Amino acid sequence: MCHFCDHDESIDHLFFTCPIAKVVWAGVAKGIGANNVPTSLQQCWIWYDKWLPKGKKFHMWGVSAICWAIWKAINKICFDGKKFNNPIEIICHACALMRFWTGLYAEVEREMLINGVNTMLKVAAKILAPKSKVEDRQGRLQQGDPQADDDQNL
Repeated sequence: MCHFCDHDESIDHLFFTCPIAKVVWAGVAKGIGANNVPTSLQQCWIWYDKWLPKGKKFHMWGVSAICWAIWKAINKICFDGKKFNNPIEIICHACALMRFWTGLYAEVEREMLINGVNTMLKVAAKILAPKSKVEDRQGRLQQGDPQADDDQNL
């Protein structure tokens, strides 16, 4: 059974169709400008070819990091009894792996890949990170929410 959602676990479920995996891939999709997400490993290669046609030599790099980060998150739940909080943890772990692995590439490619990783982190933070109370209050103040002034006393 999947430790994220209690569905029957399979490779495609764990890495692509589990609700948590879908959110991770949606964050990746947003980062690369895709409007859909892969639902299997086989489809993943086609998906990357469509959305990153000039980056074919980096597809394995990205897929490996994302799948490894998902696998590690599941293992922390299963074997270490850790609580899972937010899919951004998986994206951050995948980005850390990708950043580390950029050392395997030439300097020009490394810089491009690091820029891609940074973009992915910004997108993930924007769509998945919980807002702090301060950011929430600032946003509500800008929108003219009168209750935001009451929150200052909390």
